[in-house]
Amino acid sequence: IMKGVTDYYNKTATGWSDEWYREKKQSLILEKFYNCFNQVGFAHPKILDLGCGAGYDSKIMSTLGARTVGVDLSEKSIAIAKKEVPSCKFFVGDITDSLEKLGRFDGMFCLATIMHVNVNQMKKTFQNMAKVLKKGGLLLISSFDGVGKNYEKSLVEIDGESYDKEVNRYSASEPCAFAYPNLKLVDTWRFEDFNEGMRYYVFMKQ
Repeated sequence: IMKGVTDYYNKTATGWSDEWYREKKQSLILEKFYNCFNQVGFAHPKILDLGCGAGYDSKIMSTLGARTVGVDLSEKSIAIAKKEVPSCKFFVGDITDSLEKLGRFDGMFCLATIMHVNVNQMKKTFQNMAKVLKKGGLLLISSFDGVGKNYEKSLVEIDGESYDKEVNRYSASEPCAFAYPNLKLVDTWRFEDFNEGMRYYVFMKQ
Protein backbone atom coordinates (compact mmCIF):
# COMPACT_ATOMS: atom_id res chain seq x y z
CA ILE A 1 0.00 0.00 0.00
CA MET A 2 1.37 3.38 -1.04
CA LYS A 3 1.32 5.93 1.80
CA GLY A 4 0.88 9.67 1.23
CA VAL A 5 2.37 13.03 2.18
CA THR A 6 1.05 13.12 5.77
CA ASP A 7 2.36 9.61 6.51
CA TYR A 8 5.74 10.50 4.98
CA TYR A 9 6.21 13.59 7.17
CA ASN A 10 4.97 11.84 10.29
CA LYS A 11 7.54 9.12 9.62
CA THR A 12 10.41 11.55 8.94
CA ALA A 13 9.49 14.46 11.27
CA THR A 14 12.41 13.96 13.65
CA GLY A 15 14.97 13.73 10.82
CA TRP A 16 13.69 16.91 9.14
CA SER A 17 13.68 18.68 12.51
CA ASP A 18 17.31 17.76 13.18
CA GLU A 19 18.37 18.86 9.68
CA TRP A 20 16.50 22.15 9.46
CA TYR A 21 17.28 23.41 12.96
CA ARG A 22 20.97 23.18 11.92
CA GLU A 23 20.43 24.78 8.49
CA LYS A 24 21.46 28.46 8.47
CA LYS A 25 20.97 29.46 4.83
CA GLN A 26 17.18 29.34 5.14
CA SER A 27 17.38 32.35 7.46
CA LEU A 28 18.72 34.47 4.56
CA ILE A 29 15.47 33.90 2.65
CA LEU A 30 13.30 34.69 5.65
CA GLU A 31 15.29 37.81 6.56
CA LYS A 32 14.85 39.08 3.02
CA PHE A 33 11.11 38.43 3.23
CA TYR A 34 10.82 40.05 6.68
CA ASN A 35 12.55 43.19 5.37
CA CYS A 36 9.82 43.47 2.73
CA PHE A 37 7.32 44.24 5.50
CA ASN A 38 9.35 47.24 6.63
CA GLN A 39 9.07 48.58 3.07
CA VAL A 40 5.26 48.31 3.03
CA GLY A 41 4.81 49.70 6.54
CA PHE A 42 3.97 46.61 8.61
CA ALA A 43 5.73 46.73 11.99
CA HIS A 44 5.95 43.40 13.83
CA PRO A 45 3.74 41.69 11.24
CA LYS A 46 1.50 38.76 12.07
CA ILE A 47 2.70 35.98 9.76
CA LEU A 48 1.36 32.53 8.91
CA ASP A 49 3.88 29.76 8.21
CA LEU A 50 2.13 27.34 5.83
CA GLY A 51 3.59 23.85 5.96
CA CYS A 52 5.62 24.83 9.01
CA GLY A 53 7.05 21.37 9.67
CA ALA A 54 8.79 21.25 13.04
CA GLY A 55 8.70 25.03 13.44
CA TYR A 56 12.24 26.01 12.35
CA ASP A 57 11.13 28.77 9.97
CA SER A 58 8.54 30.04 12.45
CA LYS A 59 11.31 30.32 15.03
CA ILE A 60 13.47 32.40 12.66
CA MET A 61 10.55 34.70 11.81
CA SER A 62 9.66 35.11 15.46
CA THR A 63 13.28 35.99 16.30
CA LEU A 64 13.21 38.67 13.58
CA GLY A 65 10.17 40.26 15.25
CA ALA A 66 7.12 38.70 13.63
CA ARG A 67 4.13 37.27 15.49
CA THR A 68 4.13 33.83 13.91
CA VAL A 69 1.50 31.10 13.61
CA GLY A 70 2.33 27.75 12.00
CA VAL A 71 0.14 25.10 10.36
CA ASP A 72 1.14 21.68 9.03
CA LEU A 73 -0.61 18.44 8.17
CA SER A 74 1.89 16.30 10.11
CA GLU A 75 0.80 15.77 13.72
CA LYS A 76 4.30 14.64 14.71
CA SER A 77 5.92 17.75 13.19
CA ILE A 78 3.47 20.01 15.04
CA ALA A 79 4.22 18.21 18.33
CA ILE A 80 7.95 18.93 17.82
CA ALA A 81 7.22 22.56 16.85
CA LYS A 82 5.20 23.18 20.03
CA LYS A 83 8.07 21.83 22.11
CA GLU A 84 10.87 23.62 20.23
CA VAL A 85 9.15 27.00 19.77
CA PRO A 86 6.75 27.56 22.69
CA SER A 87 6.52 31.28 21.85
CA CYS A 88 4.60 30.54 18.61
CA LYS A 89 1.20 28.97 18.05
CA PHE A 90 0.99 25.79 15.95
CA PHE A 91 -1.97 23.91 14.50
CA VAL A 92 -2.52 20.71 12.55
CA GLY A 93 -4.16 21.58 9.23
CA ASP A 94 -4.10 21.22 5.45
CA ILE A 95 -3.43 24.31 3.29
CA THR A 96 -5.87 23.00 0.69
CA ASP A 97 -8.64 23.51 3.30
CA SER A 98 -10.02 26.78 4.68
CA LEU A 99 -7.55 28.70 6.86
CA GLU A 100 -10.07 31.20 8.22
CA LYS A 101 -10.16 29.73 11.74
CA LEU A 102 -6.50 30.78 12.12
CA GLY A 103 -7.37 34.49 11.81
CA ARG A 104 -6.12 37.25 9.50
CA PHE A 105 -2.49 37.90 8.62
CA ASP A 106 -0.18 40.68 7.39
CA GLY A 107 1.88 38.06 5.60
CA MET A 108 2.45 34.37 5.04
CA PHE A 109 5.08 32.10 3.60
CA CYS A 110 4.89 28.65 2.10
CA LEU A 111 8.39 27.22 1.63
CA ALA A 112 8.91 23.75 0.10
CA THR A 113 5.20 23.08 0.65
CA ILE A 114 3.25 24.22 -2.41
CA MET A 115 5.05 21.50 -4.37
CA HIS A 116 3.03 18.90 -2.48
CA VAL A 117 -0.23 20.40 -3.76
CA ASN A 118 -1.73 18.75 -6.83
CA VAL A 119 -2.30 21.05 -9.81
CA ASN A 120 -6.07 20.50 -9.54
CA GLN A 121 -6.07 21.97 -6.02
CA MET A 122 -3.76 24.93 -6.63
CA LYS A 123 -6.38 27.55 -7.55
CA LYS A 124 -8.40 26.72 -4.43
CA THR A 125 -5.26 26.74 -2.27
CA PHE A 126 -4.28 30.23 -3.45
CA GLN A 127 -7.85 31.41 -2.80
CA ASN A 128 -7.63 30.01 0.75
CA MET A 129 -4.40 31.93 1.32
CA ALA A 130 -5.76 35.16 -0.14
CA LYS A 131 -8.87 35.02 2.07
CA VAL A 132 -6.86 35.30 5.30
CA LEU A 133 -4.27 37.78 3.98
CA LYS A 134 -4.94 41.46 4.66
CA LYS A 135 -4.99 43.93 1.78
CA GLY A 136 -1.41 44.93 0.99
CA GLY A 137 -0.16 41.81 2.79
CA LEU A 138 2.63 39.68 1.34
CA LEU A 139 2.87 35.99 0.43
CA LEU A 140 6.14 34.17 -0.25
CA ILE A 141 6.08 30.75 -1.93
CA SER A 142 8.80 28.51 -3.33
CA SER A 143 8.43 26.08 -6.20
CA PHE A 144 10.64 23.77 -8.24
CA ASP A 145 10.95 24.89 -11.85
CA GLY A 146 9.59 22.51 -14.43
CA VAL A 147 6.34 20.90 -15.52
CA GLY A 148 4.35 18.11 -13.91
CA LYS A 149 5.08 15.60 -11.19
CA ASN A 150 8.68 14.69 -10.36
CA TYR A 151 8.38 10.94 -9.82
CA GLU A 152 12.04 10.57 -8.87
CA LYS A 153 11.59 12.89 -5.87
CA SER A 154 8.01 11.78 -5.11
CA LEU A 155 8.39 8.03 -4.68
CA VAL A 156 10.47 6.88 -1.72
CA GLU A 157 10.78 3.73 0.38
CA ILE A 158 11.50 3.82 4.11
CA ASP A 159 11.74 0.73 6.32
CA GLY A 160 10.13 -1.39 3.64
CA GLU A 161 7.14 0.92 3.19
CA SER A 162 6.38 2.93 0.04
CA TYR A 163 5.50 6.63 0.12
CA ASP A 164 4.35 9.09 -2.53
CA LYS A 165 5.20 12.55 -1.22
CA GLU A 166 3.71 14.21 -4.34
CA VAL A 167 6.49 16.54 -5.50
CA ASN A 168 5.15 18.72 -8.31
CA ARG A 169 7.03 21.21 -10.50
CA TYR A 170 5.52 24.41 -11.85
CA SER A 171 6.59 26.71 -14.67
CA ALA A 172 7.34 30.36 -13.89
CA SER A 173 3.92 31.53 -15.12
CA GLU A 174 1.75 28.95 -13.34
CA PRO A 175 1.80 30.40 -9.79
CA CYS A 176 0.75 33.78 -11.22
CA ALA A 177 -2.20 32.15 -12.97
CA PHE A 178 -3.23 30.34 -9.76
CA ALA A 179 -2.91 33.56 -7.75
CA TYR A 180 -4.95 35.75 -10.13
CA PRO A 181 -6.92 37.94 -9.45
CA ASN A 182 -6.48 38.15 -5.66
CA LEU A 183 -2.69 38.23 -5.52
CA LYS A 184 -0.28 40.17 -7.71
CA LEU A 185 3.33 39.10 -8.30
CA VAL A 186 5.74 41.78 -7.03
CA ASP A 187 9.09 39.96 -7.08
CA THR A 188 10.88 36.68 -7.85
CA TRP A 189 14.09 35.48 -6.23
CA ARG A 190 16.76 32.88 -6.81
CA PHE A 191 19.40 31.69 -4.36
CA GLU A 192 22.02 30.00 -6.53
CA ASP A 193 23.99 28.51 -3.62
CA PHE A 194 20.88 27.22 -1.87
CA ASN A 195 17.97 25.08 -3.11
CA GLU A 196 19.14 25.06 -6.72
CA GLY A 197 16.23 24.73 -9.14
CA MET A 198 13.86 26.45 -6.69
CA ARG A 199 12.21 29.75 -7.57
CA TYR A 200 10.76 32.10 -4.93
CA TYR A 201 7.72 34.27 -5.66
CA VAL A 202 6.50 37.26 -3.63
CA PHE A 203 2.83 38.20 -4.08
CA MET A 204 0.82 41.11 -2.68
CA LYS A 205 -2.88 40.93 -1.77
CA GLN A 206 -4.90 43.28 -3.98
